Amino acid sequence: MSRNRILIVAADDKVNIAYKKQLEGIFEDALEIQTLTLDDDPDKYLGYDLILAASQAISDQVKKQAPLNARIITVIRNINVLELNKVFNIEPGSTAIVVSNFMHAATETVNLLKEIGIHHVKFIPYCPGCDLESSVLNQVDLAITAGASHFVPERISRITDLGIKIIDISTIVEIIVNLGLPLERINLFTLRYMKEVIDLNWKISDLKSLLETVLDASANGILALDLEGRILFMNKDSEIYVSPDKPLKIGAKISKLTKNKDLIEFISSDRQSDVLRIGKKDLMVSKTYLKSADKITGTVISFGNVSELQNMEKEIRRKLSPKGNTAKYNFSDIIGQSKSIRTIVEMAKKSSRSDLSVLLLGENGTGKELFAQAIHQNSSRRDGPFVAVNFAALPENLIESELFGYEEGAFTGARKGGKPGFFELAHKGTIFLDEIGDAPLSLQARLLRVIQEKEVQRLGGVCPIPVDVRVIAATNCDLKQNIQHNLFRKDLYYRINTITLQIPPLRERLEDIPQIINDTMASLHAQKAFSEAAFQKLMRYHWPGNIRELQNLVHYVVELVEDTVIQVSDLPHNLFTEEYDDELNPIEYPSSSHNEPTGSLTALEKKGDLRIFTHVLAELEAAERSYLKASRIFLIQKLSEKGVPVNDNAMRKVLSILEEMNYITIGSTKQGTRITKKGKELLTELKTELIKEDYRWNSWT
Repeated sequence: MSRNRILIVAADDKVNIAYKKQLEGIFEDALEIQTLTLDDDPDKYLGYDLILAASQAISDQVKKQAPLNARIITVIRNINVLELNKVFNIEPGSTAIVVSNFMHAATETVNLLKEIGIHHVKFIPYCPGCDLESSVLNQVDLAITAGASHFVPERISRITDLGIKIIDISTIVEIIVNLGLPLERINLFTLRYMKEVIDLNWKISDLKSLLETVLDASANGILALDLEGRILFMNKDSEIYVSPDKPLKIGAKISKLTKNKDLIEFISSDRQSDVLRIGKKDLMVSKTYLKSADKITGTVISFGNVSELQNMEKEIRRKLSPKGNTAKYNFSDIIGQSKSIRTIVEMAKKSSRSDLSVLLLGENGTGKELFAQAIHQNSSRRDGPFVAVNFAALPENLIESELFGYEEGAFTGARKGGKPGFFELAHKGTIFLDEIGDAPLSLQARLLRVIQEKEVQRLGGVCPIPVDVRVIAATNCDLKQNIQHNLFRKDLYYRINTITLQIPPLRERLEDIPQIINDTMASLHAQKAFSEAAFQKLMRYHWPGNIRELQNLVHYVVELVEDTVIQVSDLPHNLFTEEYDDELNPIEYPSSSHNEPTGSLTALEKKGDLRIFTHVLAELEAAERSYLKASRIFLIQKLSEKGVPVNDNAMRKVLSILEEMNYITIGSTKQGTRITKKGKELLTELKTELIKEDYRWNSWT
């Protein structure tokens, strides 16, 4: 099994060696770790799953050399608590310069020392070449440094070196999430660290108060026990998790303080970790052993709140994956069996095989973004980002910075470190330019250049950034008319218009209305049906808001109509005030005017029992009128209720014959089986013919 490859980049080989050693201790053989002293050769940054930059300044340099899609983490550093006794031994009231190679690093060390609670020494940050007054420097004879003693001025006689700062747990979590490693490694890291601290506690009494401060600040509950189960140490959170009703006491037996049998059993078991229900919380419980002279002397138990661990992981994933940069719809989510919609779906499927730009034309509510996402999901870019940009929703003064990004200081209020634009975020994926007809004319020339040259230059930037994106645009405007009125550039129009897909409005695919209603009802877990009069009202409506308007109507009646049958009077009064058109013809169900059997009946009779075919078609028609899905099992049950038993194999054969002759369509499980217009015409003939033979059909009429 191949291991994840990590590159550590620092300005100093000592830092590289220290960080590599720390990570190898945590991840063992799960990672292949390489190190690099900051280098300008881009080839040296290739082939790694993750790049670890030792500081923000180094991270900024690495970003200029590494590939655009490289994952780079800036290390958050912390002081090694095992070295802090050196600081505590400094005489209270002393003044010390805190030395590093850069001022920001020296200031970081000062802040960390203060946050830990060390206030008995006055700290002055210092780096070579800084503006520290010589009069101040001449009065100081003590320097504190974190692995940078070679930068201490020669005249300083006393040096306290805390060693190179260690990688903080938050960075360890980022590494784990980025590489998809088991989250339990966080607990292993915490446990190993706490074990070292507890061992040291027996030897150095001066660190006792510091130990309590550090462990109380831990996100986990920590509990140390001897071999008899007596408490050697605990932090505040362990008391909350283990024994909220009784206070924990040093020397007390854990078995006397908790009634949780699962916890007691876990402590005595060989298991290293488990999820236990303690009180009203699910806790990730981990265990390691205290050893002295290779003998086990006790146990360290760590308690982590599962929900908090999950929230931490979610937050990191949220930061790693920009919001909205994924597609969730596919072609199977496009509802409808009408010829017009199926034709456009087939064209869209073909367009997904290439990288050509696509222009989606259609009225509001026809599902343009659904088509865009489906094309992306079926393309070779499906594993890349899908970034949607709506020009109608973006303020004109923000469009450029959002599309193309900006560098730090590009304008007042620009984010520190700059920000990538939508085109950068869509690298190796698809960018969906929705409502492109609303793009300002002033922006269109730059937009054309980015699409044409496949590179973007941030606001305030000097270097173009290559971007590999597929462009799908959409509009409800007449772009040709906009070109005539000088509102849209002709060259941009032809650049985005390689493949044009015209999505039909709902009024041109009225036969899909029953299926759309059915699917929307199912998504709401509603069992309601429209009366014939209400249904015909819907079929004559113009639907200016298209599918979105129809779905809104279904939501409306599901929430506000209490009866299971929806009448005309239940429909919203403002729905048909202006757009209702009596001249629009509803879908008419065929009349029973046929008197003589046709060639279709003769052909069908040769394939099986006309009575079975008629029952099946009649049930499919009834299901459509009630907006029900008709599965094979559904049909078997319905025919059984009518006293016509049919087994599964026989039903499969009947449906196969009817589909072959285009009387029905068999969709997915979600869509079910549906009767076609041709099938309805056949059903009318069948009923007429069978009535002559004295069959009773009142169960369908």
